[in-house]
Amino acid sequence: MKHGVRNSVKVFRKEKGFTQDQLAEMISVTRQTIIAIEKQRYEPSIGTAIKLATVLNCSLEKLFWIEGEE
Repeated sequence: MKHGVRNSVKVFRKEKGFTQDQLAEMISVTRQTIIAIEKQRYEPSIGTAIKLATVLNCSLEKLFWIEGEE
């Protein structure tokens, strides 16, 4: 079984009512980066992950996990 990093960025973003553009601007990345993260195509740097968790007001553990270890 492949063990990749998964995330729930889209779920938390929608709960906060942010658009992809708004979230991208808040953490200084492009909208394309947010799209790639939400589609599980890109694993962000730890700095970006921390920024996402801070802006979305959740822990890193709730936002990111290793597939198969939920």
